[in-house]
Parts: sequence; C-alpha cells; structure tokens
Amino acid sequence: MTWTPLGADPSVHHALVEGVPVWMRSSLRAWLVSEYSYRSSSTYKMVNKVERMREYDLAARSTPLAPKLANDGPAALFNGLSDDEILRLLDWTVYSNSKRYGGDVSNTELEKVLQSGGSAWKVGLRSSAAGLERRVPEGVMDAAEAGMNAPGDAGRLLSEAWAATYGVNPQPDLGYRKSIEAVEAAVLPLVTKNDSTATLGKAIGQMRANGDWKLPFIKEHAQNPSETVVLGMLQALWSGHSDRHPGTPSYVLSTQAAAEAAVSLAVTLVNLFSNGGIARRP
Repeated sequence: MTWTPLGADPSVHHALVEGVPVWMRSSLRAWLVSEYSYRSSSTYKMVNKVERMREYDLAARSTPLAPKLANDGPAALFNGLSDDEILRLLDWTVYSNSKRYGGDVSNTELEKVLQSGGSAWKVGLRSSAAGLERRVPEGVMDAAEAGMNAPGDAGRLLSEAWAATYGVNPQPDLGYRKSIEAVEAAVLPLVTKNDSTATLGKAIGQMRANGDWKLPFIKEHAQNPSETVVLGMLQALWSGHSDRHPGTPSYVLSTQAAAEAAVSLAVTLVNLFSNGGIARRP
C-alpha cells in the first residue's frame, strides 16, 4: 500500500508520470550529483568525475557535458538539463554502474526515488545490463521476466526485444524484429529442427500441416479450438511485421504500439513453448 496525501485524489496520486516532475527533480539531481562527484575522506574536497562524463559524451554523441561539469560542478550542470537530458543521463549512468560494479547499490537507490515519485520509468535489466525502461503492470513484468529467463537464445532475444521497445530511446522496428527472433528461437527447434533455413513463417506452415499443435486443455470442442488460437497468435506476430522486406510496397516501419503488441505476444509464446504449454497433442 502506498501513502496518499490527505485530501488527494488517489486516482491522480497513483498515476504514473512522464518526464521529471517537480517533486522528483531535487532527488534525481542529488542522485546524479553523487554519481559524478565524491568527497575525499581527508580533505572533504569535492572532486568531479569528469572522465566518467567524457565516457557519456562519447556514447551520447550530443553536446558534451564534461566541460561544464569541470568548470561549474555537478549541481550547476544538472540544474540546466532538460527532462529528456536527465533521463538519457540517468539511463546511461545506470547502465554504466551495472557494467562497472555489477549489482550496484546506487541503482537500487535510484529505483526507490523513481518508484516513490510515481515515475513511468524504472530501473530494469537489459540482457544482464541495467537501464531505464517503462514501468508496466506487475503481472505483465512477471510474465516477461519468466520469458527472459527461458533457456537458450529465446530468453536473451526476448530481453533485447523488451529493451528496444520499452527503453528510454525506443526502437520499435528493432523491438518487433527481436520479438520474432525470440519466438523463432523457442519454436524452430521443436517444429523444424532439421531445417537450418527455417523461419517463423515456415514453422507456421508446418504446424498447420501437422494439425496437432495445441494447448493442454483436457477437452477440445468447437468453442475452444486451441490449435486455431496457437496458429492465430503466431500468424498475427509474423504477418504484422511490416518492415521485414525493405524496398517492397508493403514496407512500413513498425510503430511503437505494434512493437509493444509484438513483445506481448512473444512473451506469451516463448513462455508457452518453453514450458511445454504448446506442444503436439492428439
């Protein structure tokens, strides 16, 4: 249960907020200041981590922040950043922490600030590296994490699809493509294991020809055609990939909404194929 101010509208208080709202700016600035400066135990002199900021500048390939950090100090630098600039720097710093220190405690502290302030962003994992990603309902995240832990390449590819779709700098086309690759990694070894050129489209055709790939329901009937549901989910994912063939009349870059739908389908399919929920049944 989350504390709500007396007299506040709970529906508003519990809504997730975009950007960097005024009530979070001071806490986020304090976290960033702590990341880009440290206090010497002997002289108590504030020393700027300019070299680390230079790493960010190289990765971000935008207006460099290291000179301003060196000249004005971290507090003045962060006071002048826009919401988007703060989010991008938070994202990279969290990523950098996870690469440098593994499960860094400062990332945990940042997540506390984001969660307490009702941010639409959270600290999440992207293929074993941390970064900011959009906050989704807990049940959805539980299912996604189960899929990302699937054995083989399916879990890794699903994690990459999630990061490309829900990260600070979303890439819907990449998110959609990785969603298909994750499902292929789960499906092809079961359906077309001896075909090194198989695709999800070919696997769908093979499953339709087999006629017995089903969900584990005790009794099938006309109102519960699980084979149709399975093939329908796979076909929807495959057919909806509008940017699969550049240069053709049907080529259209995937939208954010399409990528989110593709990832959701991929989570369900990877989980079901990986745990035997979808299998050949009489």
